[in-house]
Amino acid sequence: MKSTANESNLVKVNVWDLFIRIFHWLLAVLIVVMLVSANFGYFDIHITTGKTIVILVIARLIWGIVGSSNARFTALVFKPSAYINYIKTLPQRKPGYSLAHSPIGSLAVIAILGFLVFQLTTGLFAADVDGLVEGPFAYYISYELSRTASDLHLQNVDWLISIIVLHIAANLFYYFYKRDNLIKPMFTGSRSVPKDKSQDPPRLASPWRGLIVVAIVAAIMIWIYVQYG
Repeated sequence: MKSTANESNLVKVNVWDLFIRIFHWLLAVLIVVMLVSANFGYFDIHITTGKTIVILVIARLIWGIVGSSNARFTALVFKPSAYINYIKTLPQRKPGYSLAHSPIGSLAVIAILGFLVFQLTTGLFAADVDGLVEGPFAYYISYELSRTASDLHLQNVDWLISIIVLHIAANLFYYFYKRDNLIKPMFTGSRSVPKDKSQDPPRLASPWRGLIVVAIVAAIMIWIYVQYG
């Protein structure tokens, strides 16, 4: 991929905190495990993985309130004109050098989290026809509602996969067409941008804050799983 900016005019800026990076890649791995385990009938692994993703997603939702400035939900909301103006820049074969999610990228984040929350919620209460495989909380609702949750769980997975595929396709589009590597910063946490775009870097939260959030959520959810699941 050829650079479209003079290297001497680029400076390195930290754009993604450790919490977001670990969450992103761990979630990707766990979703693959979820899909494979379900397809091959390893439902013990499927349910355990689902419980783990619940912890991750709840922690991410909290991080959207107390985390780094570009990870907060307020950073995912744009005026309608911002979406229109951003779409106009898509044909241009040059990086956008964004220090946060773009308007379109923010929609992807919201969509993925939304479909994930729905998928996890229905999975927690789902039950198969024979009642041999049940979500941890299926016992607390009627069999009919559990079956409805199971049907919705199966239907929603197609939407979730579709959104994820679009997300991957968008990153490939940015890499090959826009010459903008959005994947590397999600590993390293930093990216090189022109000096004029580095004047207002995102305020990154401490990794310790992320660890505390995960620890508290994990402790509460594990207690709930043991007591009620």
